[in-house]
Amino acid sequence: MSTMVAPWLRNWSLKHKLIAAIMLTCVGALLLTGVIFTVWEWTSLRRAMILDLSTHADILAENCKAAIAFEDATDANDILRTVDAVPAVQVACVYTKDGTRFATYVRAETTASIPDPNDLPRGHTFTGNLLTLIRPISLDGEQIGTICLTSNLDPLRIRLKHGIIAILGILCISSLGAYLASSRLQGIISSPILYLAGVANFVSEKRQYAIRAEKYGADEVGLLIEAFNEMLEQIQQRDSALVNANEQLEERVRERTAALSSTNEKLTREIAIRKKAEQVLKQRAEQIVHHQRTLVKLSKHANDDLMAIIRSMTEETAATLSTARVGVWLLADETRELVCRDLFKQKENTHEEGPRMRAADYPHYFQAIESSRIVAANNAEEDARTSELAASHLRPLGITSLINVSIQLQGRMLGVVSCEHIGQPREWTLEEQDFAASLADMIALQIEANERRKAERALARVNKHLADTVRELRRSNKELQDFAYVTAHDLKAPLRGIGTLTDWIASDYADKFDAQGQEQLGLLKGRVSRMSELIDGILHYSEIGRTSKCREWVDLNKLLPEVIAQLVPPEDMEITIEDPLPELVIEKVRLIQVFQNLIGNAIKYMDKPQGRIRINCTGDEHFWTFSVSDNGPGIDEKYFDKIFQMFQTLTRRDELESTGIGLSMVKKIVELHGGTVWVESQVGEGTTFSFTLPKQEVAPLEAETQTHTTDGETRESTDAPWRSPE
Repeated sequence: MSTMVAPWLRNWSLKHKLIAAIMLTCVGALLLTGVIFTVWEWTSLRRAMILDLSTHADILAENCKAAIAFEDATDANDILRTVDAVPAVQVACVYTKDGTRFATYVRAETTASIPDPNDLPRGHTFTGNLLTLIRPISLDGEQIGTICLTSNLDPLRIRLKHGIIAILGILCISSLGAYLASSRLQGIISSPILYLAGVANFVSEKRQYAIRAEKYGADEVGLLIEAFNEMLEQIQQRDSALVNANEQLEERVRERTAALSSTNEKLTREIAIRKKAEQVLKQRAEQIVHHQRTLVKLSKHANDDLMAIIRSMTEETAATLSTARVGVWLLADETRELVCRDLFKQKENTHEEGPRMRAADYPHYFQAIESSRIVAANNAEEDARTSELAASHLRPLGITSLINVSIQLQGRMLGVVSCEHIGQPREWTLEEQDFAASLADMIALQIEANERRKAERALARVNKHLADTVRELRRSNKELQDFAYVTAHDLKAPLRGIGTLTDWIASDYADKFDAQGQEQLGLLKGRVSRMSELIDGILHYSEIGRTSKCREWVDLNKLLPEVIAQLVPPEDMEITIEDPLPELVIEKVRLIQVFQNLIGNAIKYMDKPQGRIRINCTGDEHFWTFSVSDNGPGIDEKYFDKIFQMFQTLTRRDELESTGIGLSMVKKIVELHGGTVWVESQVGEGTTFSFTLPKQEVAPLEAETQTHTTDGETRESTDAPWRSPE
């Protein structure tokens, strides 16, 4: 019967064939219903689980309030361990208000991690197979912490699995009924589709896209078969294009693989080079540390004797650089040769000194060591800088490599530090060269320190000798001063006697002497007076700078009128002070002597009927300048230096009495106070004597406050050593 129905069924329209598909629609509806039920069940189970976990969280939060309030982490941990009775809970944590984890419970063998307090979600969240729930912990309406529970979804999955099994059972039974109802109708549509499926399976397995499916009818299935055949045609065309593209791709892959292999080899070589460089850097760093330790060790001997320091340095250098010989050669400037002060031989452990090396014998070597300072010869015989040493020094001793560093101090070469290697030629590293240079610098500093100590000892001896000399000079000055006073007294005593006798003779025998006798007697009296004044002048001159200084405030506006009054100038002599004068702290007696001599000389040597003397004062930043000018006879320029010498006068003493000491005293007093004195004059027009006194040094005050007495009043002087005139 099926053979009779089959040709008829082949011509059915799609509408009739859908009748047979109703059963499939029913099954689909049942399946959709099952899916919807399953989704609803899953959603309900999640809500139930959230509610259940929230209940547990609220209970735990309530129990943990006291533990958080009293900061009892042990109690909180014990409370959290009660969730061990709930298998689904994997992690339980309690956080304080500031986010610090206060207590933690983690189930054994769980894969869940402890949540980061900064990443805590709000409420609840599902992540993979885990549910994380957050609940606040409040006390009296204030949140004091947070509790976090993490549970897996295994119970939900088990219940969901049971529901799915039940739905599948129902679906299977329903599907079985539908199958039994439509089993006799499925062939109407399935036969051509199965045929098409068989063709598609064959094409898929054999990759023969030239095969075409046979069309059974003109219905939708026939159209499907026709579309399938067209698809095979397109696939065949695409397969051909794909094969070509695949071949091209394989070629590109081979090229890319070759390029990657080449790059990989380069990277491998580069990695090897970097590892080697890192190893070299590590070795160099270790060398530097070792060198620094050696230098620090040597620096501890800085106060030892120079030769002891050099011996220690040669021994430590030989051990540090592993060299056979280390020597220190010092340069003798007068002979231009290097003299070995210490040569340490490591193998014999001995020191020697004495060998010499003249610059004239090895000019290229000396030029190299002076110009480049460090001479590091890996092969000393072939190096142009050291090849001169081969015959006399290198070959006899078996030296193959050497480092020579000049010892320099303030740009001057003092010597050479020599490190010599015996055996196979050796390449000197930069670190070893720097170490040798540092050693040379240390030796230079030690030489400088040694010379400084010698200079200090010599200076101490000189200072001691100078102190002894000063004491001897003070004693001699004291004796000379005493001698001057005694001599002046002894000389003036006879002069006073002669003067008194002369007065008696002039009084008693006045009527017996003629005019010439009276003149001779007056001349004798003048000579006695001049001699007495000369002795007083010499005594005063010797006192300048030797007596103790007694400084006081001196107002020149008051002092000069007193000095002028003491000199008793003639009535025809006009003396004027043209500028306001300053107030100084100075030796008053010395200042009086200066003005007395300058003004007194102007009065004494005045040759005009109307004499005029002017006193001026000017000042700049550093000096006061005083001048005494007159309209007297003037002084020839050739006598400007002579008049300041002792016992020098420009007039005959018989014509005008003068000791020739006054201007010498003026010069000595002014220069003693840091000033200068000079004269300006035109013969017949007058003379101007000028002198300066430094402002800042005219009367330096003592560090402590000094008390001065002026005109019966006492005042403390703590301000500047001079006062500007108002």
